[in-house]
Parts: sequence; structure tokens; C-alpha cells
Amino acid sequence: MSKVGIIANPAAGKDVRRVVAYTTFISNIEKTNQLKGIILGIDSTGVDEILIMPDYDGLGQRALFGIGNHNIKAKTSILDMPAVFRAQDSALAAELMGKAGVGCIVTLGGDGTNRDVARGRRDIPLVPVASGTNNVFPVMVDPASAGIAAGLVARQIVTGKECIRTHKRLVIIRDDVDVDMALIDAVVLDRRFIGARAIWDLDEVRQVVCTRAEPHYLGMTRLGGNLRPIGADDNHGIYVKLGRGKLRVRASVLPGLFSDVQVEEWKVLELDEEVEVTHKPSVIALDGEREVIVKASDNVKIRLQKDGPPVVDIEKTLKEAVKKGYFTS
Repeated sequence: MSKVGIIANPAAGKDVRRVVAYTTFISNIEKTNQLKGIILGIDSTGVDEILIMPDYDGLGQRALFGIGNHNIKAKTSILDMPAVFRAQDSALAAELMGKAGVGCIVTLGGDGTNRDVARGRRDIPLVPVASGTNNVFPVMVDPASAGIAAGLVARQIVTGKECIRTHKRLVIIRDDVDVDMALIDAVVLDRRFIGARAIWDLDEVRQVVCTRAEPHYLGMTRLGGNLRPIGADDNHGIYVKLGRGKLRVRASVLPGLFSDVQVEEWKVLELDEEVEVTHKPSVIALDGEREVIVKASDNVKIRLQKDGPPVVDIEKTLKEAVKKGYFTS
């Protein structure tokens, strides 16, 4: 029995960075419309069941109401789970969807949303659709195409490493114990408390570790990318230490806002290589959100690993389906 899960975050793309920078805003009405396309795309592939995470704005319910249940062949329902309408819901939903046997999960959110999903399950292929602020992990795509790709993967019509790749991740290790993770970047900040979760002030950044270094994306990945581009499929990462140095790098880590920063040192990271958090006490932001408090007595390291979630390449998946004659009778 083929099943697809949908995890949509109504809070994605609504943090303080929308106030301090020049960027667009994706309303929950638009997210509902995106969900309609995703659901119809999944349903068109003949998937047996679609499970949708509950959320505080009822995105899933509104999308289903807008489509009309009689227009959907698959059994479609809101996942029965104890929702608290916070980030942990995405992790719990992914865990429960895994237990229910879903073959693919479509996410609608930003880097942080996908990180939360990966914390719940890292063995289910993801189709990440962008609706956040720093959309490095998810992609801007036609929602129906994303849904079709998810259905093809869930039904195992399309498989293989060419279409589904394992993403890298960063593991946060405190005193030899794994305590958290990031999919795109881990940023050490000169702070003693978390406060507002989003990062927007480069003056407090001390160390940056990225799984990807992309000069054409927003966030800290652009800072690394302006030094040495590293793609999602490359078996490397990058480490940058800011401070007093002769090297200056200009980067726009927020939409429309440019900053010059001094780089004390930087290097390309190998898989399984670790970076020590030397600035203490501090706070570590993971995929754009402050999460981990580091005390002066803590021994904290950040390790690059190639055991993140499998990610569906939508374009390659659809092209592979064409080769198989899926769209023709």
C-alpha cells in the first residue's frame, strides 16, 4: 500500500528577518494553494493514502476543503497526533508517518522546517518545497510537479541514487554525546542566551560550518560560497572563522543587505571531520535559528557527516518517469 506524507509549516518565513531585510512574504493563503497542487499531484500518481500533519492555521484542512474530497481518489486525512503547534510537531509527524509506512514526505517550509522533519526520521525520502526565508535545502518548484515526484517515489516507480540522493548534515556533539543537528549550517554566535531565534546580525557571528557553500543562495552558505563553492552532492563542507584577518568577504546573508566581514581562517572540510567550538560561552544557531547554548565548561564539536535524509531530485525523477513511459498509454 503506497502512502505519502505532507508536512506544511504555517510559521515558515515569518520570523524577524522579514522585518529587518528586503524580502517577500508567502501568505498562508498561498501555502494553502501550494498544498492543493501538491495533493492533486500526489493523487494523480495513484497513491493509496495521503497523510497531512495538523497545524495551527489548518492549512491541510483548508486545502482539502478547497479541492473537495470527491475529487481525490486516495484516502486523505489529517494525521492523528498530539499537536502543540511548535517546531517539534514536524519531527513527531515525520516519526508517526514513518511508523505508518509512508514512502515519501513532501515538506512545505524552509531550512528549519526540513531540519525538524529530519530530526524525526532520516530514512524517508523528502520532496522539500520552499516557503521559508533561507530556502537552501528546499526548492522553488511547481507544487503539482513536487506531488507527482513524491507519488512516483512512494509507489517505487522511480528509484535509484540518480533521483534520490543522501544529503549531508552537521552533528552537534557536546561532551561526546550527539545533541542536535543541522542540514545546511551551524553558526557559533557571541551570545549567552537564545532570545529571538533568527540570525540577522553578522557582528555576533564567530564560527560558521556549512554542508554546502552556495554563492547564489541566502544565509551563511553564501558567506562560505563566496570563498569556495561546494555543492549539495560534493563530499565536502566548509569552515569559516570570523575575526581579525587580512581577508575580507562581502556577502548578502539577508535579502538586500550586504556586509563585509573579516575572515581569520577558513578551510574545506572532509566527511567525518570535526570543528571545535572555541568561542565560549556562546549560542549555536542551526539552519538559521538559535538552538544550542554552549557553556564555558562545555566541550562542543561540530562534525560533517553524509547520513542526512534522502532527498528527491524532482526534475530527474520526472525525466526518469518519462523514460519509463509512465506518462503515456
